[in-house]
Amino acid sequence: MASVVYSLCTVRSAGEVVAAIRIGDQLWPLTQVAPDLAVGTRGLMALFDDWDASHAALTAVAARLSANGGDSALDIGEVEVLTPLQYPLKVVCAGTNYFDHIEAAGYPNFSKEGNIPALFMKPPTTALVGPGKTAKYPNGATQFDWEIELGVVMAKRTSRVTQAEALSYVAGYMVTIDFSARDFQRNPKHFKQADLFMGKAFDSACPAGPIFVPAEFVGDPQNLTMKLWRNGKIEQDSNTSKMIWSVAELLEFITSQVTLEPGDLLLTGTPAGTGIETGTYASVGDVVEAEIEHLGRLRVEIY
Repeated sequence: MASVVYSLCTVRSAGEVVAAIRIGDQLWPLTQVAPDLAVGTRGLMALFDDWDASHAALTAVAARLSANGGDSALDIGEVEVLTPLQYPLKVVCAGTNYFDHIEAAGYPNFSKEGNIPALFMKPPTTALVGPGKTAKYPNGATQFDWEIELGVVMAKRTSRVTQAEALSYVAGYMVTIDFSARDFQRNPKHFKQADLFMGKAFDSACPAGPIFVPAEFVGDPQNLTMKLWRNGKIEQDSNTSKMIWSVAELLEFITSQVTLEPGDLLLTGTPAGTGIETGTYASVGDVVEAEIEHLGRLRVEIY
C-alpha cells in the first residue's frame, strides 16, 4: 500500500511556535499526534537526530490521521506559517548551476569539463525566513534580485559520499529563494570586485518553505518544474533537469571537504530569468512567488 503523502511545517498558533504535520489542507501539532517524537522546543530539527526512524513514525501517523482524522487539528486559516527548519547549522549554496542561466548571462558554450561548482554560505538564523511580509530590502542596495532554487535537506551526517550514494543521505526538499544584492555582490570598491557575503548573506536573504517534503514523495530531484513570479508576472520557468551539477554531484563535491550535518540545507542554483539578465530588479512592495513541483508555493513580500 502506498504511503499517505505528508509534509512538515512550522507555524505560530496562539502565540506559540508549533511543529506540525500537514496532510492536504489539514495541520496537526506533532506534540499532539506524535508525542513519542519529542520534538519539544527544537521543533522539526529534532526529527533529524534519526530521520529514518522519524520518517517511519510520521508515515504511520499520516496513515492514521488520513483514516481517522484527529481532534487536535489546527485551523490553517488562523496560523502564521514560518520557515520550516529553525534552524539548520549550515546553509550551503551553489551558484551558477543552470545551463540556461549561464547562457542568459552570455556564455552559450559553457561546459562543466574543467570547471567546479561555485559555492557560498548564508547564516541560517538571520537569513532564513518564511512566507509573508518577511523579505527585508537590503539597506543601500539598488539591484535586488530573485533566484528560485531547489532546497535539499540532509538526513544524516554526510562526509565524502559518492555520487551514487549521495541521494540516500537526503531527507527531503523545500522551495527556497536566494535573494541577492547584485550591486553589493559585484562591488567595484571591493579589492576583488566580488563579495558574495554582502551580496548574498544579508538579513532575510533566504526565504524557505512553506513546507518540507520528504524525499519519498518528491521522486527524481532532477526532473521538477520550477516557476517564479514577481507581482504576478512570470520571471523564471524552468526545470531542475537543467542543472549543470546535479544534487548528487553537488553533494559529492561539497562533502569531499565539508561535512554536512543532519538538517543542513543546500541551495542548488537558479535557472534563467533573474533580474540581472535584463537589468530589472525588485523593489519594496513587490510580491515574489516561487513554486516547485510537489513542494508547494512560497510567497513573500519585500518590505
